[in-house]
Amino acid sequence: MMFIDIITWEQKDNDEVLLRFVKWEYPEGINVIGEWADLSSCRYVVVYDAENADAYAAGTLPWRYICKFDSFPVREPIDVMRFMAQYTS
Repeated sequence: MMFIDIITWEQKDNDEVLLRFVKWEYPEGINVIGEWADLSSCRYVVVYDAENADAYAAGTLPWRYICKFDSFPVREPIDVMRFMAQYTS
């Protein structure tokens, strides 16, 4: 399933987050589609496909003590429209 995560942290933790990030490797089962760093704040956005709940957890749990995750399951708009058409007509 595809997700968008908006990851934020406190400015006081910026150095630790940076040190951890340069060593970070996404776990098996996570296919990253795109990543962006917000230049104006302590925020990071990643779009990825997670094979299952275990992959999702392995990618987020190591960061939970220092970062806040707002995770959103997403799909391509055309796929959403097709899905909705099955249940709304």
